[in-house]
Amino acid sequence: MINVFGELSRNVLTLIRKSYLKYPVSFAYLFYDIIYYPELTDAYINMAGNDIAGFILIFNGLRCTAVHVVGNVSNPINYIPPSKCLDILVDAEPKLVNQLVSGLSRSGYVEQHKFLTMICSGSSFREFHVNDGYVIRRIMMKDLRELMRIKGEQGVQISEIEAIMRLLSPHWHYYGAFLNEELVSIATTYLKLPEIWIIGEVYTVPNHQNKGLAKAVTSAITKDAISSGAMAMLHVYEENQPAIQAYRRIGYVAIQQLIRIQYKS
Repeated sequence: MINVFGELSRNVLTLIRKSYLKYPVSFAYLFYDIIYYPELTDAYINMAGNDIAGFILIFNGLRCTAVHVVGNVSNPINYIPPSKCLDILVDAEPKLVNQLVSGLSRSGYVEQHKFLTMICSGSSFREFHVNDGYVIRRIMMKDLRELMRIKGEQGVQISEIEAIMRLLSPHWHYYGAFLNEELVSIATTYLKLPEIWIIGEVYTVPNHQNKGLAKAVTSAITKDAISSGAMAMLHVYEENQPAIQAYRRIGYVAIQQLIRIQYKS
């Protein structure tokens, strides 16, 4: 395994970029984190000839350390640093999932779930609109307090500084559903590259659920992604069939199954 930052060179970066352009779904996180957040990122790649056969990506900039285990890698548990909280996405053989679950279970509580990766491109996208007095629009600086409030209801407290940084950042792309200026549904990108936007944080407050709002805000972001020339991507729990059906109605197609491992000590 090559330590990307220990042996960082033009050739390694060129190889990662080449792999990303060929397989953006698999390599988007690796390429993005290395380019934009190198100080928060550790990465190890496994080579097969002149190609990347697999990699381990570790991002330390979140409340839980985020880890991606992709492809052919050996003993991934040995590369994951000690942490009280881990959020691991695995796109690899089941034996590697078993190794991770077994190793982590010795020191803490582990949950695992099946995750689907879904994508939408211009050829499949079907725009969705909602009525009943709701307004779907970009979340702006004037909506700062509403964003902080709804994130708190979602179970993720963000500070005023963090909310401001997100709204000013070119990488975050929030849309909301508003009713009488009250923010009742949100979605955002948390990764934007010219070829791919990744959407997450989809949430609707309970009193406004089952009205198509999550589908509408996701549709709005997807439209912007496609208009920019990118594809849109998101992850969803395999058991969340209502969400999967909603995404399918606006043109998303499931292309990949991941295992999500969540660990707390």
